[in-house]
Amino acid sequence: MKFARSTSAAGWTVFAADAKKLRYMQSSTTGKPGVLAFGEAELAGDGLAQALKALRISRPGQCAALLPAGDYQIHLVEAPEVAAQELKSAMKWRLKDVIDFPVEEAGYDILDLPPDPRGAALNHSVYAVAAKKQVLKACVDRFDKAGIPISVIDIPETAQRNVAALYESDDRGVGWLYFDESGGLLTVTYRGELYLARRLDITLTQLRQVQGEARSDLFDRALLELQRTLDNFERQFSFIVMGKVMVGPEPEDTGLVAHLIANLDTKVEAVDLRSVIDAPRDQPLDPGAQWRMFHLIGCSFRTAAPAA
Repeated sequence: MKFARSTSAAGWTVFAADAKKLRYMQSSTTGKPGVLAFGEAELAGDGLAQALKALRISRPGQCAALLPAGDYQIHLVEAPEVAAQELKSAMKWRLKDVIDFPVEEAGYDILDLPPDPRGAALNHSVYAVAAKKQVLKACVDRFDKAGIPISVIDIPETAQRNVAALYESDDRGVGWLYFDESGGLLTVTYRGELYLARRLDITLTQLRQVQGEARSDLFDRALLELQRTLDNFERQFSFIVMGKVMVGPEPEDTGLVAHLIANLDTKVEAVDLRSVIDAPRDQPLDPGAQWRMFHLIGCSFRTAAPAA
């Protein structure tokens, strides 16, 4: 695993594969952050190799794979009191207390949260991200067998952070709320760093399909979860002033944005990525495409050099 800040200079091709589909996205290499190409193909028969052939991806360059939510664990923990260069190795022993499998079986990386710049007393925290080594190896081997050398394995939380960084202004934090069929993901970023990541047990299907009183209850539940999380966040990281909460992308308007605008004190905006990134001329980045490719787009805006 390797988690980096956002940029468009690297020119990554990012892949995400599940049991049914392979999706990919290529980023641009110069100028404004942008998308060069994207697509998806059904997985059947010969699996990845056949799907890659159907997609006709040209010059994939540096390649990354995006892990699904169920394949890793992410925990905010207090950092051990060691030198910066020893922090990652020292975190192995903290992981023993938070992950639900033996630490000897874990591949992991950390996201170091910068402390309060005012020098106020604050526990030094890090996000520790861990997955079973066999899961990581299976991911790399699957793509390697199909002729795609994976340099980096990434996760939705850091991908979401990378896009949120494009919306930062006035030195304020940016909240981001995104929903898909696995549930909701709420993040808060500040100065390009991920300070909060939390999963919500609300799916896009629920937001789209519920009606009447059940719809109001679901929207109120999302509002309450968001408000409580932001309140706790502001107490924990008092040096960060929240600027806004971005919601989406959504494949179509679910009505949640309007509900949050009417009831949340913090500014709320619907996401349209076309305001901050360039899209390929021959592939419209419509709301549906933005939603399907969102975390792949974010994963591609990274600065990390290839790492095993």
